Amino acid sequence: MTCRWIVRPGTLNTFWAYTPCKKGFNYLSKVHKAEHIKDAYDGRLCPICGKLIECDLWLVTESEG
Repeated sequence: MTCRWIVRPGTLNTFWAYTPCKKGFNYLSKVHKAEHIKDAYDGRLCPICGKLIECDLWLVTESEG
């Protein structure tokens, strides 16, 4: 089982993830570019629930398109 984070862009090169284990958006402090999100978070343990993180970047790719 994974913890599926839905990532969205913020302002000034920030990114936020909606986390299902703790409803709401959490700041992704390790990245400032979209291409680094998967490397920094995907497959790592969620600090909230301990499951493996699965990053969904469809909102980020939509905003860039």
